[in-house]
Amino acid sequence: MSDTNAVKWLRTQGVAFDVLAYEFTKIGAEAAAAAVGRPLEMVCKTLIVKASGNAFWVAIVPGDQRFDPKRTAAAIGAARVDLAEQAEAEKVSGYKVGGISPFAMRRKLPVLIEESLLVLDRVIVNGGRRGVLVEMNTEDLVRILDARPADICH
Repeated sequence: MSDTNAVKWLRTQGVAFDVLAYEFTKIGAEAAAAAVGRPLEMVCKTLIVKASGNAFWVAIVPGDQRFDPKRTAAAIGAARVDLAEQAEAEKVSGYKVGGISPFAMRRKLPVLIEESLLVLDRVIVNGGRRGVLVEMNTEDLVRILDARPADICH
């Protein structure tokens, strides 16, 4: 399997990570966690969210929690936040839904990470293609993405 753009970019960052490949069958953290044998709470969803004023953000949330638009809007100081439409998310990120990685996106977007993830030593995020995940230290993820911790789930 050739490296994705996300994995190539990660290699330039000087952080340790493991690539977890699996046979993709359907979109969702539950399916991905089951496929790689990891707990759902450490397998993150990378969401593209759209704030009022057409500003896009990345929200990294645990697979066992639900994204909360009101909390996210409060965290970034926006009047309103919604999940981006699939076509918008794919255009902005450069990845297909189900394979959106927070790394090496088409556009550099500000990143929020659900603060409850910070208690975990390691997290798993998408590696830039359906069926490719990346497992790494949580603190490295936060640092290289300059992610801002916030209470964005319920």
